Amino acid sequence: MELQNTYNAGIYCRLSRDDNNGSLESMSILNQRQILSDYVKEKGWNLAGTYIDDGYTGTNYERPDFKRMLNDIEAGRINCVVTKDLSRLGRNYVQTGYYTEDYFPTRNVRYIAINDSIDTARDNNDIAPFQNILNEYYPRAVSKAVRQVKQKGAQQGKFMNSKPPYGLVKSPLDKHKLIVDEDPAEIVRSIFRQYAAGDSARFIATKLNSAGVLSPRGFYYERLGRPNPKPGESTTWCSNTVVQLLKNPAYIGNMAQGKRSVVSFKTKKRRFVRQDDWIIVEGTHEAIIDRETWDIAQQRLLERKHIMTNSNDEISLFAGILRCADCGGSLAFNVKRMTGGEKNIYKCSRYANHGKGICSAHYITEDRLIEVVKEDLRRNAALAAADEKALINKLLLDVNAGYAKESQAHRQKFRDTERRITSISAAVKKLFEEKLAGNVPESLFKTLLSDYEREQTALELKLPELHRAIASMETEQRDVSEWVDKIRRYIDRDGLDRETVVALIECITVSEVYEQDGAAKQDITIRYRFAHSTKRKKESSIA
Repeated sequence: MELQNTYNAGIYCRLSRDDNNGSLESMSILNQRQILSDYVKEKGWNLAGTYIDDGYTGTNYERPDFKRMLNDIEAGRINCVVTKDLSRLGRNYVQTGYYTEDYFPTRNVRYIAINDSIDTARDNNDIAPFQNILNEYYPRAVSKAVRQVKQKGAQQGKFMNSKPPYGLVKSPLDKHKLIVDEDPAEIVRSIFRQYAAGDSARFIATKLNSAGVLSPRGFYYERLGRPNPKPGESTTWCSNTVVQLLKNPAYIGNMAQGKRSVVSFKTKKRRFVRQDDWIIVEGTHEAIIDRETWDIAQQRLLERKHIMTNSNDEISLFAGILRCADCGGSLAFNVKRMTGGEKNIYKCSRYANHGKGICSAHYITEDRLIEVVKEDLRRNAALAAADEKALINKLLLDVNAGYAKESQAHRQKFRDTERRITSISAAVKKLFEEKLAGNVPESLFKTLLSDYEREQTALELKLPELHRAIASMETEQRDVSEWVDKIRRYIDRDGLDRETVVALIECITVSEVYEQDGAAKQDITIRYRFAHSTKRKKESSIA
């Protein structure tokens, strides 16, 4: 770039919450502004623009004043950008490199980072790519440290979030402890009482809205004395709000945290974490709901998606147990009215709702299901009665073999992913060395670096998922002995009731009717609880 005697300079100042504590933020911006203004004045250049992003992270470039600066560059208002150091421009080494090595030069804009002695108008910028990597390492390290501190505190039963659950509030003596907030707590008690008594979540939400009760979100902002970013939702309860409240263990005195995780330190996006992976510590604060009411509500929540009643307004025998073999949807209970009476049947819910374009009927009568299940239960009960120890050993062997194979596969994926991340880091280092040696063209360098960045980010997101899968397999216990004891007792029973079905069977998969050797047949696969490898595929003829 040809050196000029004067420039229309723009000074850019940035500070994020990670850079300093709150009391120093404004002063640091003032210091940056003073240093940069003095620099431009000393050079005798025209200060054409001042751009300040206070409180914005450097890991992405969606910053209002940074974008305003780019607009001024495109409009020709400034042709020189000055920052205190390279990290003020950004902390994402791929994107920062794009601006310093591509965007600014192609627009004939001079870029200067004072403290790092970087000036795109001179040939002394070989350190810039490495400085970009170091600048990105800082927020990565800070993000990791913050996550570790929060996780450790959560494991100790400390409240580590900013927003307490509705009905609870941070203690004025210790921000990591929760105490009952009596007014909203009474609303919580009322919701649990109504739900445990049989009211639906939708009915409860409608009553709360009719009474003008502020939703948890509306209450939170009213308490803060700040406007709700979505004012239309201030007094709006919905069934999902009620359900999420009913699921929260905080209301029986247990601290539940780690419900969401950050996708990457470069973005504010979060993903929901499976409930099994939440960090839950019991007895950390006063309970709002008694245990009996809580248990009733949780049982109803387990069944809410599949509650189907028979003609006596009772939950049907196989509600929530049946699955379609083809689409995986539930089989819905129906009463078929026929000449001379009624017949209880089940058919694919997706077929019932959407028709043949989605699935087929998978029609089966309750009587046939009862007959097939009773026969298989008696068979297993007879095996347990004849030699209970041998059956337990066989089931344990089957379960452990299945999980050992799956766990080994996940462990191998974990090792392969770690090795690939290490090799990418080495490749990036080598790429920079080749670039500095002049062996790699600029366009190829940027393409390869961007590809490496995307792949490494994807792999780093994959590691925690693999780790959770491995941990889940190692810690999940299958109480085979309990299952065998329960099914052994069934040998003396004649009937089949809902309690037995729910206690022993996890799911039953039903196929569509097909023809074999001139006869209509249907496959029914029973998957039992406590012994997940114990499946019984029953090929039933249709009479």
